[in-house]
Amino acid sequence: MTACGPDPERFSFGGKSPKGVCKDHPELCEDLNKDGWCRMERDEVIFARLEEQNQPGDPAYYSLIRAYQAYNRCIELAAQIQPKYDQSRQAQRVVGLLTSVEELARLEQLTKSSDYPFLLMYHWTELGDKSAKQRFLNLEGSPQMGHPELQWALASYYADFEPVKTIAILKNTFPLHEDADDIPAKYAETIVGQYMRLGDFERAYLWTLVASHFDDHAQQDYGPLERQLNLTKDQRKQLEKQAKSLYKTITERP
Repeated sequence: MTACGPDPERFSFGGKSPKGVCKDHPELCEDLNKDGWCRMERDEVIFARLEEQNQPGDPAYYSLIRAYQAYNRCIELAAQIQPKYDQSRQAQRVVGLLTSVEELARLEQLTKSSDYPFLLMYHWTELGDKSAKQRFLNLEGSPQMGHPELQWALASYYADFEPVKTIAILKNTFPLHEDADDIPAKYAETIVGQYMRLGDFERAYLWTLVASHFDDHAQQDYGPLERQLNLTKDQRKQLEKQAKSLYKTITERP
C-alpha cells in the first residue's frame, strides 16, 4: 500500500538505491519492515535517515519527520493485517510501527526549540504548540517564508478573519511553485470562499472557473451562485475568457 506516501520520484540518494543504502548501512533499515507493504514510505524513511546521518540539521530533521509520518500512517494499517503464511512479517510491521512512533517523539523533542519555519509549522499545526505558532507568524514577510507550503499555512491562519489578506497571500503563492503541474486547485478554491465571505460574488464565480481548470478541482455545484449573479450569455463568456487567461498566467508563468 503506497497511497498518500512521500515524493514518488525520490528513489535514490546520491545514485544509491534503497537496497544499496541498506547494504552499506544496515542500521538504517533493520528495524523497518522488509516485506512489500509500504515500500515507498519505507524507502523514503531510509533516505531521510541517511540524510540525517550525513547532514544533520533542521532540514534533515523535518524531512525525516515527514517520512516517519507517512510511514506511520501506512504501516499502522499493515500491522493489523494477518499474513496468511509468514507470521514473522506482521511482527516486522509492528516493530516498524513502534520505531516510527518512537523516532517521531525523539525528533519532536529535538526540534522543539528550532526556529526553522517548516519545523515551526509542524509543531504548531500538528502538535498545537502556541509558542511555535507565534514564532512562525513572526516570520511573515521574511525570505525564509518563500515556499508554497509555508504560505498555505499562513493563508489558512488568516482565512477565518482576514479574507482580503488571505486572497493576497494565495495569489502570491502561485509563482512560488517550481513546477506548474504541482499547483493544487485548493488555492483557487480557497480564493472562491474568501470572495464569498466578502460578498464579491462575481469574483467568486470567476475563481470557480479558474479552479475548474485544475485537474484536482473539487466537484461542487455553483448553480446557486450563477443564478444569484443572473449573468447574460455574453457576461458568462467574458468571465470564462478571463478565467482561462488567469489560469494560463498561473501555470505558464516565466
